[in-house]
Parts: sequence; structure tokens; C-alpha cells
Amino acid sequence: MQAATMPSVASDPLLPSQQEVQPPSTAACHRWALWQELADELAPVLQDPLGCSGFLHDIRVAASQVMQLTRQDPDIGIFHMVHATDDKVHRYSVLHAMHVAMLMALVGLRKDWGDARTLSGVQAALTMNLSITELQTELALQTSPLTDAQQAAIHAHPLASWQMLRQLGVTDEDWLIAVAQHHEQADGSGYPQGLNQPHQLADALRTCDVFGAKISPRAGRTGLLTPRAAAEIFRQRSAGYFGATIIRELGLYPPGCLVALYTGEQAVVVRRSVDPSAPDVVLLSDRQGAPLAELVRCRTTRACGRQIVGAAPRQDWARHLPPSEILMLA
Repeated sequence: MQAATMPSVASDPLLPSQQEVQPPSTAACHRWALWQELADELAPVLQDPLGCSGFLHDIRVAASQVMQLTRQDPDIGIFHMVHATDDKVHRYSVLHAMHVAMLMALVGLRKDWGDARTLSGVQAALTMNLSITELQTELALQTSPLTDAQQAAIHAHPLASWQMLRQLGVTDEDWLIAVAQHHEQADGSGYPQGLNQPHQLADALRTCDVFGAKISPRAGRTGLLTPRAAAEIFRQRSAGYFGATIIRELGLYPPGCLVALYTGEQAVVVRRSVDPSAPDVVLLSDRQGAPLAELVRCRTTRACGRQIVGAAPRQDWARHLPPSEILMLA
């Protein structure tokens, strides 16, 4: 991976002090690469589960790695989900499954589910759309309305995926039920069975699935800005419990989010802080909006004069910078 040079901090009085600027870190880049490698390894397993002789082993290994990476450095996992990259539409099905699994791992930590229950939830996230893996990516690239056949496949996929998992030898009932019920809602308006008391893991999985889908780009539209995605989750009556958990965990401006600062600068969030409204960022532009020659990490507290005022007006900034350059300062 290409290493970024250390930023200069001498010329601008608004730039953070030497003590605030973090030295380059290869650890964050390495963990980003591990998420990328995991997606590559998951792709053939999810695309051809019945042809994968070691399906159960491979999914368990992948789920364990999701849990491990999330616990080691949750900010990098969140960054991987939120940060815009050109491959997200073309690899939608695999990346979406992996990112929802990461959210389930975060929820499991927050709710003290323990390793066994969290593993069930993470495995369910990886396999919830097993019967429509190829269709999901097809739909992410599609700009026309769904056909009748596509609508039927989507409506049937929770139970179809559940049946595939049983055929593949899954016996974990929490895993199976979470997949079968992950589109059910407490008011009975979900599908395919219209249940009004879905399993707790299924309710958590649905909320993580909705959140991940809303912030993911599709052909013809960008992903919703994370605060807006959060607001839409809260407007869903039956998602309040786990929706609130996700928002508390990610913060108002999660890593990977592009933000505008009071100074006029634009930045990308790289680390959460104890104050959910004041994460650490890497600056992408100066106060006039011109790209910086060298990236700089800084804090966004009111005391330093760089508080976040909202989403960045330009959401294409990060597409022009390799994640490795940003994460060298994470």
C-alpha cells in the first residue's frame, strides 16, 4: 500500500499542534486490507454455497474474523462500511453481507450477548440473502423497476435462504430463525410470514440490514448520508430498540463520513471520540475548498475552532484518495 507523507503543520494557525497530529500508522491500513481480503474470500462462498464443499467451516471462519476485526478496531470496520469506494455497487451483495455482519458484531458487544450468541447473529448476517446473492448485485446495478419475478424472489428469500442453510447442514436454531425472520416486523407488516413477534436476533438483523442498505450506493443514486439514514431508522416504529443501539455505537459522524467544518474545510472522519459530535478527522481541503497537498489529522472540538457543521457539500472527495492514504493518519 502507498504510504502518505507526514503533513506539514507550520503554516496555518488553525492547524492542530504537533501533539494533536498522529504519526503515520500502518496498523489501520493493515486492518483495512484484512477487511478487503475477507470480502474476496467470502465472494465465492456466498455466490455458490451449494458448490462449496467447506461452506459451514468457511462461514464460521469468516464470522469469527468479523468479530475479531470488529473488536480489535471497530473504527476501521465502520470506515470500511461508510467510506465511498468505486467497487461498492459491483460487489454489493458480498460487501453488504459483511458490513451487516460487522454491525451485528457491534450490537452483540453493546448488548453483552456473549460469543456464542454474537457468532449466531454474525453468521446469520453473512447468509441472510444466500438465495439471492447474484440478484442483489444485479438490482444494485439496475435502474429500471423490479420485474414480477424479481419481486417474488425478494419476497421469498428469507425462507429460501433458511432452507438452503438447512440443506447445507446448519443446525444452529438462532442462526436459522434470524435468517428466516429478518424481514418480519413487530407490527405484523413484515414478510414473508407477517409475524408480529420476531426473534430478537432477527429484529437486530433487520435493523442492521436496513441501515447498511440505506447508506450503500446503488446505480443512479449515492448512499444516504449516515445521519439521514439514522433518522429514517428512527422513523420506523419497530426499529427503535436496535436502531438506537446502532446510532449510539456509530456516533453522529461515524468513521468514513465526509463532513464540513465551521472553518469551511472539508474532512473525512477517521476515529470516534467520547463526544459523538466531535470525532477526529483527516482534512481534505483548505478553508477555500481547495484540495490539500498533504493530508492532516485533527480534532473537531469547539475549543479548537473546527467543530463539524454537517455533511460535506462535496461527497466525491474521498473517491479520489486511496483509503490507505487516509488511514495512514487514522
